[in-house]
Amino acid sequence: MNGRVLAIALGNSLLWSVYLLLTRHVVSGAHLDAWAYTLVQLLSAGLAMLWAGRRAPGNWRDLLAPWTICYAFMRVVINGATAAAIVWLAVTQSTLLSTVSVLIGAGSGWALTRRTPARRDWPGLMLLAAGIAAFAAAIASEAAWRGMLWLILSEAVAVAASWMIAYHPRNSATDLAARSRFTGEILVAASLAFILVWSSAGLLGLMASPWAGAGDAFGRIDLWLYAVLAGLLFRAPGTWLGFWTINTTGVQTYLIALTAMPFFAIALEAAAAHLGWLAPPSLSLAEWLAAAIILAGAAWLIAARLKEPPGVAP
Repeated sequence: MNGRVLAIALGNSLLWSVYLLLTRHVVSGAHLDAWAYTLVQLLSAGLAMLWAGRRAPGNWRDLLAPWTICYAFMRVVINGATAAAIVWLAVTQSTLLSTVSVLIGAGSGWALTRRTPARRDWPGLMLLAAGIAAFAAAIASEAAWRGMLWLILSEAVAVAASWMIAYHPRNSATDLAARSRFTGEILVAASLAFILVWSSAGLLGLMASPWAGAGDAFGRIDLWLYAVLAGLLFRAPGTWLGFWTINTTGVQTYLIALTAMPFFAIALEAAAAHLGWLAPPSLSLAEWLAAAIILAGAAWLIAARLKEPPGVAP
């Protein structure tokens, strides 16, 4: 595979790592409403991508296409399940365990394409599986299994969403404006699904309504500032690059590139801790050893992708 393409995919993982670090400390440090932050971020990113793709033909009715609606609600499930997972898991733990998406991707790719993973991938997949199992066993909390189940749901839906993007004909467009418009429609539709689900859950008493207290969830200027900046600087380019990577390299290579994200995040967090900006990553010795096995599996799979023949991997 072209090393430049993989470098762009890994660069996208680094972009998401910076986003994850900033979001974690901005949202928790400023005590922002996480759902409102995500919704404004998705909407601002989507509108920015629609503006970037304004010259491409399209219609607002495209937001109501069944495929778009399905994908939008899958994004709500992914974000909701991830939020539920970190109730029982630390964020660093959840990001390391999220590498299970590669194993889910390998299994689903096998089922969809009837092609077994390449022989060169098997050592990396086995290392990754061993590392994830060891990491899960090393987590001390007795309630952590609840977080793991939510995380598996989140990653399974994320992989399914990636396959949907891979097979969508509009994601194979070569025109940059058309690709930008497609990305913008997806993000705007996801923001609309968010507000619909959130409002419905509020009416049913499952969570606080976004409109409770005259819409206090959206009433802070700093929330709008942080969310719009995150949408423009991270969500919009990250989503566009993610869709491009899936089209260019295939779903599995996209997922493999994302395995670098937790390690980029740990390195960035350690650097910030060294400068005294925040506390260093907190993992037990057993967790660090398991993380090293996960890293070895990820490195093997990334190296294998550099050696594969030209063509798009499944």
